Amino acid sequence: MVRQRINTSILEHFYFLRFEVENHFELVEVYVTQPSESVSRRLINRKGYRNTLVEKVELAVAMDVQRRKVDGQGFQQSKSLERLARLLDQLGQSCLEFTAIKALKQLPDKSRKEYAKLIRLVGKSLKLVIINIDDANTRQGLKIGRRIPKITARLTTAFEQDASGMRNSAVVDFQLNRMIHLLSELADALLAANFGPAVRLQNYKQLKNAAHAMTAQNDDFTVERLALTRSGSTIATLRAEHATSGKMMAVYKEGESQKVIEELYGVDQWKRVYPKVAPTVLSHHVEQGDELGSMVIEHLPGRTLESLLLNDQWKSAKQLAHTLQRTLRKIWKTSRTNEPAQPEYMQQLRKRMPETRHTHPTLFHTHQTICGLPRPSFDELIDRVEPLERQLRAPFSVLIHGDFNVDNLIYDELKNRIYFIDLHRASYSDYVQDLSVLMASIYRLPIMDAAPRAELMGLIRQLYQFARRFAKENNDVSFDARLAIALGRSFATSTRFIYDKRFANRLALRASYLLEAITLLTPEKIEKYRLPLEDIFSD
Repeated sequence: MVRQRINTSILEHFYFLRFEVENHFELVEVYVTQPSESVSRRLINRKGYRNTLVEKVELAVAMDVQRRKVDGQGFQQSKSLERLARLLDQLGQSCLEFTAIKALKQLPDKSRKEYAKLIRLVGKSLKLVIINIDDANTRQGLKIGRRIPKITARLTTAFEQDASGMRNSAVVDFQLNRMIHLLSELADALLAANFGPAVRLQNYKQLKNAAHAMTAQNDDFTVERLALTRSGSTIATLRAEHATSGKMMAVYKEGESQKVIEELYGVDQWKRVYPKVAPTVLSHHVEQGDELGSMVIEHLPGRTLESLLLNDQWKSAKQLAHTLQRTLRKIWKTSRTNEPAQPEYMQQLRKRMPETRHTHPTLFHTHQTICGLPRPSFDELIDRVEPLERQLRAPFSVLIHGDFNVDNLIYDELKNRIYFIDLHRASYSDYVQDLSVLMASIYRLPIMDAAPRAELMGLIRQLYQFARRFAKENNDVSFDARLAIALGRSFATSTRFIYDKRFANRLALRASYLLEAITLLTPEKIEKYRLPLEDIFSD
């Protein structure tokens, strides 16, 4: 892998910190072997110097990242080195904490000597913490990773019942396990300091295999984090230097095995129905029993709709909207089946309400009385809408994205082409679901100035009018009522991602208004109902 040069000032302070933590380990080894007040005092007195060195690393990193591109490779490497320093500091602190374990003095000498040997094994591993400025050497992090199970196994077997004269302490065991866990995090951070935060012990082999599938075994490659996700999944750009064709790019995605399997299935569905919008999967790795799986997909050219809107690229956003309408019409016609769709919006909403209320505990009212008139609680609205929703099934099903947010749409302006990403929720269902999610995700963007806000509202209006024309052409008489229910769900669940309580309240009020409006409709009024678009999407 190819790296940018790391600031030597950071490295200087970092290495002095490492040497100091090694001193901590030497002292705690002596203390555990034969606890004494003098050794304890020497260990405690070194805490101040260790703290000073950590602060020097943090200050050097703060100075360095000011000249770096935010979240670029150099920025990521400096921040990873800062994380590495903090882990070293925690290991040093864990050494100091042995002086507070009273049970240690009550153990037989043989037991203390065995614990001291285990501490020495952890301490010796710190010598492998090397950040090479000119050569991205992976061996140190991987070597530490290989040592961890050996140290853990030794701790487990050292105090078995047949070990004569040996007795363990639960408190000391806990402290040593904590050290081993920190050492594991240190190995991850060491790889991240060399190659960026997307690389860890768990996924290094998969990343390496993915890169070598793109290019020759001895060619260099780099890994750069592409996105921060709510699920914690890793999404990174993989760049390989090919001897003949120059740079090749792909996107590495890692997450729960089940989600990777679902995404592979989703991509396959889209490839069979409308292949133009789905990325090509170059390779994948999912093994039975593994918690994590991964896949490598082609790097798609263009920008997300979210990026266009947040950067005032209104002309491109309007072109995207026009192309999207044409694309969706083709998809809906191509994938249409006569099976009625029942997305169960209220069931989805009920499932997400605990998390929603955790974010804003007072947002969704329980009961209200206004001028003597009792108002239904939000939970009552969900209960009332649910049976009505069952009667308002979509007359047909189409292939939908399932998570049609502004960050899952990519527009290639040069080719005037739309791509869909994050396809693990693809299914045959009601097209209104995708429409409502997209409309709500546009509305909740943190753009508050009047002029750009009006542009957003115009985009939402355009999408609604397009979908309503499609509904009319296909005799979908309950389109507006279903959209009101779906938007109620989308507005309510969107508050989970909004910090500004006033703005979150606007979403919550719209959700309540739409759901209550549906409960007041008689069966004969369903077909005549029209979504109050201008009222809902005006500020």
